[in-house]
Amino acid sequence: MTEMLAFLHTAQLHVETFGLLAGQIDDSICVRHEVRPDLLAMAMTAGVPPERVQAAVSVVLRELARDGARVILCTCSTLGGPAEATVLPGCTVLRVDRPVAEQAISSGRRILVVTALPTALLQTRSLLREVADDRHRAPELVDILCERAWAFFERGDTAAYLAAVADSINGVASSGDLVLLAQASMAPVSQLLGRSDVHVLSSPRLGVEAAFAAYRRDRFPLKRPAARRPHALVPLRLGVVGA
Repeated sequence: MTEMLAFLHTAQLHVETFGLLAGQIDDSICVRHEVRPDLLAMAMTAGVPPERVQAAVSVVLRELARDGARVILCTCSTLGGPAEATVLPGCTVLRVDRPVAEQAISSGRRILVVTALPTALLQTRSLLREVADDRHRAPELVDILCERAWAFFERGDTAAYLAAVADSINGVASSGDLVLLAQASMAPVSQLLGRSDVHVLSSPRLGVEAAFAAYRRDRFPLKRPAARRPHALVPLRLGVVGA
């Protein structure tokens, strides 16, 4: 069985995005992309209990671990919480947005939380609050929910999707703000804003770097230095001065 780093996606377009990043960081590590749009559809369906979503995500993660995944990176913000909550012996499960959330909280800026799905907004705000509490911070969070943009994404019109997200941000952002592009699909928006007075963060690269770092730690754990052997005791010879 080949050990690997696996990605759990909910959209096919993420395979190219994350595949390129993985190749840039370390092309010697075996990578697998698992695309499961049905998991996101389940999470977005009204009336589906969180426990059922958690169970479905856990099943997929266990299958990947059984196939040799040592680290799994969930690239969907909506499923990040359920994925990260899954405990798998011998396998580390990460959510793509945790590193960017930690960086956003550390910035001390007002944070514009940009999502196109209410489920992603809920999960991202929960993550930001968790990180803020851990670091004893009280950031100002402003929600930008671009629901109309998601219709373009579902139709495969990526250009219109990104443009709609950029328009929503420009209508709210003020100088000095930090724009947190909470969904991985939004990463290219940073190139469309044309704003030098705001700081923009997106999750893909930071998430992939964290996943590769975890893979290396798990596969090549640091060895503790060998304990030093105690020095042999040399008997002291006591003499009388001047004798």
